[in-house]
Amino acid sequence: MSETTAHALEGMKGGATMDLLPAGLTEVITHCLEGLALLIDFIGIGFILFGFVIAMIRLIGGLSHGIGLRKGLGNLNSARAVLGVYILTGLEFMIASDIIHTVVTREITDLIFVGLLVLIRTAISFFLGKEIMELTENRDEK
Repeated sequence: MSETTAHALEGMKGGATMDLLPAGLTEVITHCLEGLALLIDFIGIGFILFGFVIAMIRLIGGLSHGIGLRKGLGNLNSARAVLGVYILTGLEFMIASDIIHTVVTREITDLIFVGLLVLIRTAISFFLGKEIMELTENRDEK
């Protein structure tokens, strides 16, 4: 009688696995999820570009009325706050896309890359959010 001790976690799988799906369905679901992640990325980029256009219109409109040249920098801070909000929204969509990509990806190098990307985007979102709050607080105080 040979005694072998198995590791406590041996044979356990975390999360959902697509290995249990019927043959051929795994590839279809993987392609659908990758397409969905790409669509969400484009939506995030769209928010950022839309925010850029709105911020530029606000900035140019303010400059044409002399705001920012003679009357302080209110329109500059306003344009920065608007752009920041749209960047934050776009980054949130991109983080959602990265999470979907992480579920689909099975290689450790891809998982590490996506994890670092999410970490960087989250840090940018955090500090940008703090800056927007400061800009809006300063605007409200004046």
